[in-house]
Amino acid sequence: MNNIALILMDQVRTDMLGTYGHEVVKTPNLDRLAKDGVTFTNAYTPAAVCGPARTSLFTGQMPTNHGLVRNVEKAAVSDPKKENPNIISNLDEYKKLYIGKWHVGGKLLPKDFGFEGHNFDGYGYPGSGVYKNMVFDQGPKLEDRYVKWLEEKGFEIPEVTEAYFGENPHLRVQELSGKLNCPKEATLPYFVVEEAKKQILEAKKENKPFFIWMNFWGPHTPCVIPEPYYSMYSKDEVILDESFNNPLKDRPLYHKYISQMWGVWDAPEEKWKEVISKFWGYITLIDDALGDFFEFLKEEGLYSNSFIAVTADHGDAMGAHRLIEKGEFMLDKIYNIPMIVKDPNSLRKNEKDDSLIYLHDLTPTCCEIAGKEIPEFFDGKSFLSLMENGNYEERRGILAQLAGHFVSFEQRMWRRKDYKLIFNSTDKCELYDLKNDPQEMNNIFYDLKYKEIKKEMLEELYGEMIRLKDPLANWLYRIINYL
Repeated sequence: MNNIALILMDQVRTDMLGTYGHEVVKTPNLDRLAKDGVTFTNAYTPAAVCGPARTSLFTGQMPTNHGLVRNVEKAAVSDPKKENPNIISNLDEYKKLYIGKWHVGGKLLPKDFGFEGHNFDGYGYPGSGVYKNMVFDQGPKLEDRYVKWLEEKGFEIPEVTEAYFGENPHLRVQELSGKLNCPKEATLPYFVVEEAKKQILEAKKENKPFFIWMNFWGPHTPCVIPEPYYSMYSKDEVILDESFNNPLKDRPLYHKYISQMWGVWDAPEEKWKEVISKFWGYITLIDDALGDFFEFLKEEGLYSNSFIAVTADHGDAMGAHRLIEKGEFMLDKIYNIPMIVKDPNSLRKNEKDDSLIYLHDLTPTCCEIAGKEIPEFFDGKSFLSLMENGNYEERRGILAQLAGHFVSFEQRMWRRKDYKLIFNSTDKCELYDLKNDPQEMNNIFYDLKYKEIKKEMLEELYGEMIRLKDPLANWLYRIINYL
């Protein structure tokens, strides 16, 4: 029976990974994993905020079906029901391990569902209230294993210096970037890897296969990183997106407010480039930690018989259209996610695949790896056959759902390989010709030349919303002829 390792980065822009072709950022360990498997270029999150996306991966369902359509700290939400199927509910023979960030549901934690390992609640950023001079304050409320780990390892408490918060004087609650004064071995990525190693060795001692879900807190801002990563990439190497100097054309005005809130709309280009260069450094820090993890699996004789998937809950605009982070804007930069998969039973090596894949397709895939019947409860579909024999019924498109991040703002996206339609339920809508406008700079929703494409996309969107019992479908039906 194969081991399963799901590795989830937090908020990474896919095209800023070396393994996806970035010419500056170094990700040699992800590159090596990609050579052992398949790199999916059209993988998408169902929602570009943490809680809904992670709950989709856990439950195998779309956000409106599992009920968490906004982050738990932003709105009243419920937890996944313990009696419902989830990603580990059928893995009886496995040692089920959870390491790192949780951010699923409100009150229930990993151990409530049968995981061993960490029990961080909410966002649970372990550096909050721990790092000297750290302003960001979203730490775990119940327990912080990281503090004890630093003590056990003999590390001094790291200190944050050279912090940058953006230009908004009304928002000084989260560092965008900063220098973390400590060795790399004391950072959160290495904490996650070291804790994963310990738990896997316990599984090996018990002669049990393991399922491990490893969750990093990065490269999500605050991008506070140590040397050599802090100085690894120069701001002079950063080339800003074409959309940076022509931002948010024919889009909801609220999108500009989000950028202004973060204090980056009017930030000098030099500051933008500095933050992006630290984001890149954070990516390489995580890649180095993953290299340590992959080497451990090889040394323990576990790499060859482990199904390994490296992905992310969602992306980050990181300069596209002069936006940062994620939220109520449905750019590919925040919905397209990395998906690098190594399957021990697959002959596919060093291949790229452009099939349309959901993050929560991993849920039934893990079920099938374990030889279990896939519950009808799951909205995702297994792509194990695609990995192992190339058989796969291609999707027409991908649906994404968001009810808001900072405020309520209902959106739906229907993303095909050729066009993308965004239904902003209370504001102007969007349509992009992705083949001719990959940067999504020209909104053609109201261009009469694209009237038939728009009609086709709206009908497909509505059909998929009905199929998935999306509660916003009724509103779309009532106004579809007037859009």
